[in-house]
Amino acid sequence: MKLKKLLAAAIAGVIAVGTLAGCAGGGSASSGGASSGGGDTVKIGYVNLADTDVFCMSRRDAFKAAAEAEGWSVECTDGNNDSQKQIDQAKSFIAKGVDVLIVVPCDAAGIVPAVQEANRAGVPIILFGNGATGADGLDYTFIGSPHTESGRMQGDLFAQILPENANICYLAGTSGLDHAAMRRDGMKAGFEAAGRSDITILDDQDADYVKDKGMKTTQAWIQKYADGKGGVTFNGIIAANDQMALGAMEALKGANIPLGTGEGQVMISGIDGTAEALQAVKDGQMAQTVLQDAPGQGAAAVDVIKTYMAGEKPDAEVLVPYVSVTAENVDEYLSK
Repeated sequence: MKLKKLLAAAIAGVIAVGTLAGCAGGGSASSGGASSGGGDTVKIGYVNLADTDVFCMSRRDAFKAAAEAEGWSVECTDGNNDSQKQIDQAKSFIAKGVDVLIVVPCDAAGIVPAVQEANRAGVPIILFGNGATGADGLDYTFIGSPHTESGRMQGDLFAQILPENANICYLAGTSGLDHAAMRRDGMKAGFEAAGRSDITILDDQDADYVKDKGMKTTQAWIQKYADGKGGVTFNGIIAANDQMALGAMEALKGANIPLGTGEGQVMISGIDGTAEALQAVKDGQMAQTVLQDAPGQGAAAVDVIKTYMAGEKPDAEVLVPYVSVTAENVDEYLSK
């Protein structure tokens, strides 16, 4: 029996809740075989946010590997950070008769029409990294990590280490996207919870989750906030993902500004736990990366699909916790 026929007997019109965000990766079609449930091939359409995001490439690859190990077929497209393109790609997959649709939304409100289209067609839909908001009666499963929590972990660490009356700069994602706002809000909540009203955010600029933009923005900050002695007047940079953090790191290194958590050094934090960021933490050039568990999220999606295959309704939300990675625990995650 096809998966969506099993689903039709199980769906009871649950309203899924979540405005959580993420990143994405792209790919190409891959071959599959018999599923582990009754001999049918499970065909999965995977709509990504943007191929340029390193973490989400890792999550896509982790899911594909786990799905293909089950004998399932996965075809991936790149939404290129465009909600309308994602909607069109989702509709195309539905027209092709996929059994499951996975989307990594670039915007929680913008993806609503794709969810509605899948619901009308009786196709189970999983949203990675970001939920859907702005309409009632949407039926989907959200899998991801709570983005406000990632920002809070950054704020917690900086609140512990920064000197009194410290200045920081913030590299945001893309203005108008809810996950970018949630990570910033989480950082501020971390400062507030620690009683660090003395921390000043000197500058807050969008760098669109891109390394080159993070580097260029930081280069401008080095000039703008020069202390006249070869250094800068800010104590740290917090970035909403690792790519922007790594761009900031390269800019500061290029200006011979010392990096680290000690006196006179500039602290850097990012989010995702990419291999390059983990190594930068190990080398003492980044103070922190907040790890998203790409294999954990991929495995969770496989479990959700198996629940659908059994004719059952999965939970509306599956959260995979973030982990703050610093010099104290980086070896544990570098070895994975």
